[in-house]
Amino acid sequence: MKISDSHVLITGGVSGIGRVLVEHFAQHAARVAVLDIEAPDDELRASNTNTIWVSCDVASPEKVAMAIEQLAEQEFRFDVLVNNAGIIHSSPLINVLNRESRLHPIEQWRRVIAVNLDSVFYMTREVVDRMLQLRRKGVVVNISSIAACGNPGQSAYSAAKAGVIALTKTWAKELGPLGLRFVAVSPGFLDTPSTHAALSSAIVDSVKQSIPLRRLGQPENVLQAVCSIIENDYLNGTVLEVDGGLVI
Repeated sequence: MKISDSHVLITGGVSGIGRVLVEHFAQHAARVAVLDIEAPDDELRASNTNTIWVSCDVASPEKVAMAIEQLAEQEFRFDVLVNNAGIIHSSPLINVLNRESRLHPIEQWRRVIAVNLDSVFYMTREVVDRMLQLRRKGVVVNISSIAACGNPGQSAYSAAKAGVIALTKTWAKELGPLGLRFVAVSPGFLDTPSTHAALSSAIVDSVKQSIPLRRLGQPENVLQAVCSIIENDYLNGTVLEVDGGLVI
């Protein structure tokens, strides 16, 4: 599939990896749409005037359905879906140091699962239905994480990202015969403000030493993986690990 001929739909495109994806595809794809609960800032909106911005909580099936219908009314083709929206939350299963509340909060579990996993299900079922109606050979790219292998203190996030990979493989088998492809990207530690905000410099240095390439990745490395998935029509049901070799 040629990116230049494609309509690309991205969730969580206002910040982080999603912002990098939007800025690239707005310049190289035929059309771009972004679903995000946050509004784009003036700089992002001004530099991507050909992008459709839709305010949507992708953890709500009703709001997702309404957003997809809105795009359909604007003759959006749904060639590519990038399920990028997500939140990170760290909390141990049992916090032995917290005398007031030792147990992992249920509300935090539900929210992390809703945003990182449920949203992928809600978005994909709506978009794939449109793809099939339009009789197009589409591709769905799901952003997972190396946390899918299990990160201490991240029960909900790890479970959600592992679920994303399971859905990717299930749909690849289920819908591959109909010409649809599903691939996951599993980023490692990236050199982003959120990484440095969450980790001390000492921990970042330790992480670098555990990566065979001895450096953090860049959001652009994830973008390169997504572009490769879109253009390589024989990639299906696999996970591209963009982690510098960390999970070897």
